[in-house]
Amino acid sequence: MTPKLLDTKRGYLNTANLVLVLTLVMVVTHLTQVFKYYLPSGQFKALHLGLALLIIFATALGETRRVWMRALYGVCFAVAGYAMGYILIEYQGLITDRVFGPERADVVVGCLLIAVSLAAAWQQWGATIPIIGILGLLYGYFGNLIPVELLYHGGMGFERLVSYASIPNFQGVLGSLTELSAGTIFIFMVFAGLLKSTGGIDFIMGFATKLAGNSRGGQAKIAVLASAFMGMISGSTVANIASTGTMTIPTMKRTGFKGSFAGAVEAVASTGGQMTPPVMGLTAFLMVGVTGLAYDAVILAATIPAALYYFYLLLAVHLQAARDGIRPTRDDTDTQAPPAKVLLARFGHLLIAIALLVYLLVSRMPPAYAAGYGCLAIVVLELISSAVRHYRTPLAGVGAAAARIVDGLRDGGFSGATIAVIVAVIGIFVEVLTATGFAQKLSYLMLSIADGHLGVLLLIAAVACLIFGLGLPTSAAYILVALLTAPALIDMGVSMMAAHMFVLYFAVFSALTPPVAVASLIAARIAEAPYFITAMQAVKIGLPGFFLPFLFVARPELLMLEGNWLDQLLVTFISALALAALNVAMVGQGFTRTSWPVRLLLLVAATLTLIPGALGTMIGCSVIVIILVAQRTIKARRLQPG
Repeated sequence: MTPKLLDTKRGYLNTANLVLVLTLVMVVTHLTQVFKYYLPSGQFKALHLGLALLIIFATALGETRRVWMRALYGVCFAVAGYAMGYILIEYQGLITDRVFGPERADVVVGCLLIAVSLAAAWQQWGATIPIIGILGLLYGYFGNLIPVELLYHGGMGFERLVSYASIPNFQGVLGSLTELSAGTIFIFMVFAGLLKSTGGIDFIMGFATKLAGNSRGGQAKIAVLASAFMGMISGSTVANIASTGTMTIPTMKRTGFKGSFAGAVEAVASTGGQMTPPVMGLTAFLMVGVTGLAYDAVILAATIPAALYYFYLLLAVHLQAARDGIRPTRDDTDTQAPPAKVLLARFGHLLIAIALLVYLLVSRMPPAYAAGYGCLAIVVLELISSAVRHYRTPLAGVGAAAARIVDGLRDGGFSGATIAVIVAVIGIFVEVLTATGFAQKLSYLMLSIADGHLGVLLLIAAVACLIFGLGLPTSAAYILVALLTAPALIDMGVSMMAAHMFVLYFAVFSALTPPVAVASLIAARIAEAPYFITAMQAVKIGLPGFFLPFLFVARPELLMLEGNWLDQLLVTFISALALAALNVAMVGQGFTRTSWPVRLLLLVAATLTLIPGALGTMIGCSVIVIILVAQRTIKARRLQPG
């Protein structure tokens, strides 16, 4: 699903200034909360969700010209403001006197808050997420009427259900997920907005062009690298595709790649950005919040898998270009990118801000503080950089920089508001499933079906994650699979880190898996290519994303959970060799064209290599090395003169 993007050209009719003011208020209050902590947790969650709802409805109010829609959004805006004000004013009474006996007004306000949250999610993200929230509410209320043992529970009364879903228990739309959104995710969205508005995308594209522009299939490699870098600042696969794909996909097509392949490359590369440290599409912080694992341990565990993923993707692009006879052209060189000195002079201060953020995060500073300091660093450095570059007219330079900063705060705040609504509605579903015991019963059922066989359980969990994640943005998909499937893996003896990385990968890769395949859908539209062909091509190119999660369990060295650095290096090399063989087998191109019998042999060898066991690994690696050396020898002989 794709959120509706902020479109200043449409003008929002008469609400543009209101949206800007609300967004800036939300940014300032959140940055102040990070450093001063002026509001209790419950009040701040209510303020966070309330401002997010006001921003979304004010934006929607300005986007439509239909009178009845404007009236509806106006009512929703007023209701959201009333609910937020009520909770802020009545907070002390809600958390002390009325926790176990809410007043009628509390129940009414709770219902109104749930309703406008569902409406905002529908307006921004389509029907899927609010339907999930509604199903959660219906299940909580009518679960005692369901005859199926897995789904049956004792039932929740209306008042209790509303309390669990909103106030006065401060769960559901105001639960721990909203607290994470308010205290951490929103600040990172502001950081991403500032980074983009001050030239982050231009810098990423220029840097990627410098790295890959001169090589075979360079434009496709630029797309891969740019999307990997975008993973550091973006919390959305669709945002990655929209940011880089509109530039890279047409260029890939001009240099000789088919539209379906170009779209697939962008979809797979942007999807991989959601597993790329240090932000991992915001799931790094969700994982920390859900599991209690240290942030630096999470990004360390994600580093080798992300490197292997992009190694495979870059190699796939290179081999496809070699097979199709695509060579570097004028459009494929680095002449389109400014010189490195120019890039660094213009955007080097952004590197400083990113480096500061990463340093603070790995130094175990709370993520919200790190992101807050990162935002301040971008603001200060952008003002200084602009003044220096416009030293003849410094005031004009500072004014232009200030305008870019305001744009970044607006766009980042708006993106944070849309994420807040997703998290709030998913929080209803999570709270109901937890309170009714469904999550635990599903875990026991999965364990019962697996009957002690870890491989069977992994397959069940993989399929479940692909199903639960269909059509959902990364944050929502991860929350669901972390609740519903990760506990069963942990009960079977899989480490918490490996279990959550396993379910994260499959939840993220549901964006590539038909029939929904939202990443492939958006990329196919940009490429003007058939959707299904693009989606199947994306599954083929993104194959390591479906293999790597099993390796997390079979070879925990990849997550740096076991062994010394030599063991981890060896396992990484073996995995890279197996993925290279898999790549050659899928594309049909190595150092030379590869026949079907050899491709099948490479596929078997790669499988043997990836399965734990010294004998299989040795046989698989030996076969792969022999085939690749033979191909290299044949190619060298062909290139010899005469």
